Amino acid sequence: MTADRTPVIEFRPLERGDLPQLRRWLTAPHVAVWWGTPPADDAATAAKYGPLIGGDDPTALAVAVAASGMAGIDYLIGEPDLVGQGIGPAMITAFLASTFERHPGCRAVVVDVDPENRASWRALEKAGFRRIYDGDLFDPEEGVTERTLVHRIDRDDVEPSSRPPSDAEV
Repeated sequence: MTADRTPVIEFRPLERGDLPQLRRWLTAPHVAVWWGTPPADDAATAAKYGPLIGGDDPTALAVAVAASGMAGIDYLIGEPDLVGQGIGPAMITAFLASTFERHPGCRAVVVDVDPENRASWRALEKAGFRRIYDGDLFDPEEGVTERTLVHRIDRDDVEPSSRPPSDAEV
Protein backbone atom coordinates (compact mmCIF):
# COMPACT_ATOMS: atom_id res chain seq x y z
CA MET A 1 0.00 0.00 0.00
CA THR A 2 1.02 3.57 -0.55
CA ALA A 3 1.40 6.14 2.23
CA ASP A 4 -2.26 7.15 1.78
CA ARG A 5 -3.26 3.45 2.13
CA THR A 6 -4.18 3.12 -1.56
CA PRO A 7 -3.39 -0.40 -2.78
CA VAL A 8 -0.59 -0.64 -5.34
CA ILE A 9 -2.08 -2.22 -8.45
CA GLU A 10 -0.11 -3.65 -11.37
CA PHE A 11 -1.33 -5.41 -14.51
CA ARG A 12 0.20 -8.15 -16.60
CA PRO A 13 -1.08 -10.20 -19.50
CA LEU A 14 -3.15 -13.28 -18.71
CA GLU A 15 -1.03 -16.43 -19.15
CA ARG A 16 -2.03 -20.06 -19.72
CA GLY A 17 -0.78 -20.88 -16.23
CA ASP A 18 -3.38 -18.44 -14.84
CA LEU A 19 -6.36 -20.38 -16.24
CA PRO A 20 -6.90 -22.70 -13.22
CA GLN A 21 -6.86 -19.66 -10.91
CA LEU A 22 -9.23 -17.77 -13.22
CA ARG A 23 -11.62 -20.75 -13.16
CA ARG A 24 -11.42 -20.86 -9.35
CA TRP A 25 -12.28 -17.15 -9.19
CA LEU A 26 -15.16 -17.52 -11.66
CA THR A 27 -16.63 -20.34 -9.57
CA ALA A 28 -16.39 -18.41 -6.30
CA PRO A 29 -19.95 -17.59 -5.15
CA HIS A 30 -19.31 -13.85 -4.83
CA VAL A 31 -18.13 -13.74 -8.48
CA ALA A 32 -20.40 -16.35 -10.11
CA VAL A 33 -23.54 -14.50 -9.01
CA TRP A 34 -22.52 -11.65 -11.37
CA TRP A 35 -20.51 -13.46 -14.06
CA GLY A 36 -22.93 -16.32 -14.74
CA THR A 37 -22.21 -19.98 -15.19
CA PRO A 38 -18.47 -20.59 -14.95
CA PRO A 39 -16.61 -22.94 -17.29
CA ALA A 40 -17.29 -26.56 -16.30
CA ASP A 41 -13.65 -27.65 -16.21
CA ASP A 42 -10.11 -26.64 -17.14
CA ALA A 43 -10.66 -27.57 -20.80
CA ALA A 44 -13.73 -25.33 -21.02
CA THR A 45 -11.81 -22.51 -19.33
CA ALA A 46 -8.98 -22.89 -21.86
CA ALA A 47 -11.48 -22.96 -24.74
CA LYS A 48 -13.18 -19.77 -23.58
CA TYR A 49 -10.18 -17.72 -22.40
CA GLY A 50 -7.29 -19.29 -24.32
CA PRO A 51 -7.89 -17.15 -27.43
CA LEU A 52 -7.42 -14.05 -25.28
CA ILE A 53 -3.96 -15.29 -24.39
CA GLY A 54 -2.90 -16.49 -27.81
CA GLY A 55 -3.92 -13.32 -29.62
CA ASP A 56 -6.64 -15.12 -31.60
CA ASP A 57 -9.27 -12.80 -30.12
CA PRO A 58 -9.26 -9.01 -30.58
CA THR A 59 -9.74 -8.48 -26.83
CA ALA A 60 -6.47 -7.60 -25.15
CA LEU A 61 -6.18 -7.67 -21.37
CA ALA A 62 -9.97 -7.44 -21.14
CA VAL A 63 -9.97 -4.16 -23.05
CA ALA A 64 -11.45 -3.65 -26.48
CA VAL A 65 -11.08 -0.24 -28.12
CA ALA A 66 -13.41 0.34 -31.01
CA ALA A 67 -12.91 2.79 -33.85
CA SER A 68 -15.29 5.09 -31.99
CA GLY A 69 -12.60 5.79 -29.41
CA MET A 70 -14.48 3.94 -26.68
CA ALA A 71 -13.20 1.08 -24.54
CA GLY A 72 -15.03 -1.33 -22.28
CA ILE A 73 -13.66 -3.13 -19.26
CA ASP A 74 -14.73 -6.05 -17.12
CA TYR A 75 -13.18 -6.78 -13.76
CA LEU A 76 -13.52 -8.95 -10.71
CA ILE A 77 -11.82 -9.50 -7.38
CA GLY A 78 -11.39 -13.24 -7.15
CA GLU A 79 -10.17 -13.56 -3.60
CA PRO A 80 -13.08 -13.20 -1.14
CA ASP A 81 -10.90 -11.75 1.63
CA LEU A 82 -9.88 -8.85 -0.67
CA VAL A 83 -13.47 -7.72 -1.28
CA GLY A 84 -14.36 -4.50 0.53
CA GLN A 85 -10.72 -3.47 1.03
CA GLY A 86 -10.63 -0.59 -1.50
CA ILE A 87 -8.97 -2.74 -4.14
CA GLY A 88 -11.81 -2.29 -6.68
CA PRO A 89 -11.66 1.50 -7.09
CA ALA A 90 -7.83 1.42 -7.00
CA MET A 91 -7.70 -1.35 -9.60
CA ILE A 92 -10.17 0.44 -11.86
CA THR A 93 -8.31 3.76 -11.56
CA ALA A 94 -4.97 2.11 -12.35
CA PHE A 95 -6.48 0.23 -15.29
CA LEU A 96 -7.93 3.48 -16.67
CA ALA A 97 -4.46 5.03 -16.68
CA SER A 98 -3.08 1.94 -18.43
CA THR A 99 -5.92 1.93 -20.97
CA PHE A 100 -5.50 5.58 -21.87
CA GLU A 101 -1.71 5.14 -22.11
CA ARG A 102 -1.91 2.09 -24.39
CA HIS A 103 -4.74 3.50 -26.49
CA PRO A 104 -4.15 7.23 -27.13
CA GLY A 105 -7.23 7.39 -29.38
CA CYS A 106 -9.48 6.19 -26.59
CA ARG A 107 -11.65 9.07 -25.42
CA ALA A 108 -13.83 7.23 -22.89
CA VAL A 109 -14.37 3.95 -21.04
CA VAL A 110 -17.83 2.48 -20.49
CA VAL A 111 -18.94 -0.34 -18.21
CA ASP A 112 -22.27 -2.09 -17.85
CA VAL A 113 -23.20 -3.44 -14.42
CA ASP A 114 -26.05 -5.44 -12.94
CA PRO A 115 -28.03 -2.97 -10.77
CA GLU A 116 -28.00 -5.47 -7.89
CA ASN A 117 -24.18 -5.51 -7.86
CA ARG A 118 -23.86 -2.47 -5.62
CA ALA A 119 -20.22 -3.15 -4.78
CA SER A 120 -19.31 -3.01 -8.46
CA TRP A 121 -21.15 0.18 -9.39
CA ARG A 122 -19.98 1.88 -6.19
CA ALA A 123 -16.36 0.99 -7.09
CA LEU A 124 -16.90 2.60 -10.50
CA GLU A 125 -18.35 5.75 -8.92
CA LYS A 126 -15.45 5.95 -6.45
CA ALA A 127 -13.10 5.71 -9.44
CA GLY A 128 -14.84 8.70 -11.06
CA PHE A 129 -17.33 7.03 -13.41
CA ARG A 130 -20.77 8.56 -13.78
CA ARG A 131 -23.96 6.64 -14.47
CA ILE A 132 -25.26 7.44 -17.94
CA TYR A 133 -28.02 4.84 -18.32
CA ASP A 134 -30.37 2.86 -16.10
CA GLY A 135 -32.70 0.72 -18.16
CA ASP A 136 -33.16 -2.38 -20.24
CA LEU A 137 -30.46 -3.73 -22.57
CA PHE A 138 -30.49 -6.85 -24.70
CA ASP A 139 -27.76 -9.38 -23.80
CA PRO A 140 -26.96 -11.31 -27.00
CA GLU A 141 -24.96 -14.00 -25.14
CA GLU A 142 -27.91 -14.84 -22.90
CA GLY A 143 -30.61 -13.90 -25.42
CA VAL A 144 -32.52 -11.85 -22.84
CA THR A 145 -33.27 -8.24 -22.05
CA GLU A 146 -32.20 -7.18 -18.57
CA ARG A 147 -32.09 -4.01 -16.54
CA THR A 148 -28.54 -2.69 -16.67
CA LEU A 149 -26.61 0.30 -15.36
CA VAL A 150 -24.09 1.85 -17.74
CA HIS A 151 -21.26 3.99 -16.37
CA ARG A 152 -18.81 6.14 -18.32
CA ILE A 153 -15.65 8.09 -17.68
CA ASP A 154 -14.04 10.38 -20.23
CA ARG A 155 -10.29 10.76 -20.65
CA ASP A 156 -10.63 14.40 -19.53
CA ASP A 157 -12.32 13.29 -16.27
CA VAL A 158 -9.34 11.19 -15.16
CA GLU A 159 -6.93 12.98 -12.85
CA PRO A 160 -4.03 14.30 -14.96
CA SER A 161 -1.52 12.76 -12.52
CA SER A 162 -2.99 9.29 -13.07
CA ARG A 163 -3.10 9.36 -16.85
CA PRO A 164 -0.75 10.13 -19.72
CA PRO A 165 -1.48 13.17 -21.88
CA SER A 166 -3.67 12.75 -24.94
CA ASP A 167 -2.28 13.56 -28.38
CA ALA A 168 -3.94 16.99 -28.14
CA GLU A 169 -2.18 17.74 -24.83
CA VAL A 170 1.34 16.86 -26.07
